[in-house]
Amino acid sequence: MSQNTDEREDPMSISDDSTAESPLLGVSGSFGFAEIEFARRFDDLHQLIYRQGGVRPTNAAVEEVAKLIFLRLWWLKKPDTSLPSGLTLDILFSPKENGQRLVESFKQAFNLALNADELSALTPSGIKESLWPVDEPFRLSNPDVLDSAVKLVSDLIQDHTPAVSDPLGTAFDALLSGRYDHSGGLGTYLTPSSVARMMAEIAFDLLEAPCFDTPENLLLGDPFCGTGRFLVAAAEILREIGTPEATKAISTGLFGSDQSTSSVAKARINMMLYGVEHPLVWTTPDSIVDKDLSKLHGKIQIILTNPPFGEGKYDSLAGISQTAYVIPRVTGKKKIDPALAGLVQSLLLLKPGGVLGIVLPDGVIESRAFDDLTSGRNGILGGGISVAANVSLPTATFSLSGTVAKTSAIFLKKESRRTQVALARVQHVGYLRQAGKAARDPQGNDLPRIPKLMRSGLSAAGNALVFIESQEPLVAIAQPGALQSFDPSRVDPAALRARASIKERGGMELQALMQEVRARRSRLLPDVPFISVLHIDDLGTIAWHEAERYQPTTPGILASGGDLIISLLNPSKLRASVIPEELKTVQVSAEFGVFKPHQHPYAILGLLYSESVKAQLRPLGRGTSSSRRRINEEDVLSLTVPMLDEQAMSRLDIKLKESLESISRARATLSSEFGKIAAG
Repeated sequence: MSQNTDEREDPMSISDDSTAESPLLGVSGSFGFAEIEFARRFDDLHQLIYRQGGVRPTNAAVEEVAKLIFLRLWWLKKPDTSLPSGLTLDILFSPKENGQRLVESFKQAFNLALNADELSALTPSGIKESLWPVDEPFRLSNPDVLDSAVKLVSDLIQDHTPAVSDPLGTAFDALLSGRYDHSGGLGTYLTPSSVARMMAEIAFDLLEAPCFDTPENLLLGDPFCGTGRFLVAAAEILREIGTPEATKAISTGLFGSDQSTSSVAKARINMMLYGVEHPLVWTTPDSIVDKDLSKLHGKIQIILTNPPFGEGKYDSLAGISQTAYVIPRVTGKKKIDPALAGLVQSLLLLKPGGVLGIVLPDGVIESRAFDDLTSGRNGILGGGISVAANVSLPTATFSLSGTVAKTSAIFLKKESRRTQVALARVQHVGYLRQAGKAARDPQGNDLPRIPKLMRSGLSAAGNALVFIESQEPLVAIAQPGALQSFDPSRVDPAALRARASIKERGGMELQALMQEVRARRSRLLPDVPFISVLHIDDLGTIAWHEAERYQPTTPGILASGGDLIISLLNPSKLRASVIPEELKTVQVSAEFGVFKPHQHPYAILGLLYSESVKAQLRPLGRGTSSSRRRINEEDVLSLTVPMLDEQAMSRLDIKLKESLESISRARATLSSEFGKIAAG
């Protein structure tokens, strides 16, 4: 296996300061404070502002912190600015001043800052505008609360470099940890900045030769930018590249848009903290059909984004129509997943050869609509989209936001063919959610290693169908034709070894021994056993005494004597069994796949439960959460199983059938005797 020789500074390295820690959610090279500590302090401050500061509702607390950072930024630029109160900005952030005079001075300073030319942002038309509306008030009126907030902001931004990469995002993370109100609209799932950094590195690598001096002067954008995490990550990479062109691109080559005025203000401040004088970040009612974004179609080299998601939550006719131009199968739908519409908008923004890095639910990536995009059935794009990389993220990634959605960071390139696809599986993102708060993951953080391992793997893979660069974390390079899907679990090393070991001994695919039975749905039938997944144990035995009494609320599907039933839910725990021949019909829950063996059903069950076959099943599955991972009938039929001769299959079939029948008889006896005892 090749070794990574890239010497670029580790983005999660610890500074020489003995008090510094590797940041929990952050991405910069070194810090004087860890983001986990700032998140704790932000949370404490939020409670103080909410309870004593007179700022309601709960979401408004971070807004006031943003305004203080905005004023701190002005202090960095012009500390000697005079206020009507007679104080200067420099005195506001010193411990010498407090009380009601301090409150009034901050209100005056905020009003002046909103009209300061050096603190303005740009709109797409080139007009300068204030970060907030000019009539936006400064709401912190309690002197003690304001004093606490000023101390935190002063610690956070001591000079021209913020102590964490996205201070407002860190504040937002603290609120999302069980306090943010998600009611009334699309969920807010802030991308952890360590994920943003990883995605930015991968996107720049995949672009191969970024051009920093384009005619439109725009290199990278995020149409759903939130607080600007991806823009911050891109700015850091450009700063590390260090050429005059890259440094200029920080100020002139980045843009973002979002429907939240509050988020746009935070993104603008974050960009200013990175030296952008007039950030090109604007508010739009709908990023999917924004006219200013439409003018940029086909012109952007990199898009990094995390659009909102939720099946059936987007109903703009114009947005759905635009999506249908690229994915014809959504034509006529009244509601679609906004992630799908955001995906199409992002692809339309790319220029030929451009790279899109986007966070999507696994359910979207495994959908037919996504398959249309990458298989040439994509309308006006004409087949010029290929998957370049996919990084599977653990459910902990967005757990602070209150969701356990299973997501991936997938990278698409605007090119017709690609000979290599990089796949990675992240199991640890540096933190866990414990009691609603962020806690450091003792297993560490896989994210910083992924870009370097991908670079190394792409260089070393050669013509291999599947090349494993790393097992922990899993990073593999594959030829597209060798993949059944873009799920990294499909190239799990243990599964590949198990499959190869069986093939060396003359294995075959399971479809040679049985075939799928088309699902026959039925209403609930009286006096017919109903088998759920919970009625089958890890040895394939069925608790018939429970199945005969079970009364589900949801109808199932039919199976017949001699059929093999296999749970398609959570393949890491195999649940499969054979319906005895003497039973004409049973009902099974919809989670099962039903198969008709050509012969020897019990022997086939034994092959399924062999460790080398279960190893192929464990990493598989699609879905939006780890507990609801699903496989399909094709996954089962494509398993490689040992090839036994007719005599061996017959012996195994008889032995396993007798064993299962013996257990069933014993269970029936126990159930009967227990019943007699209960009856007295």
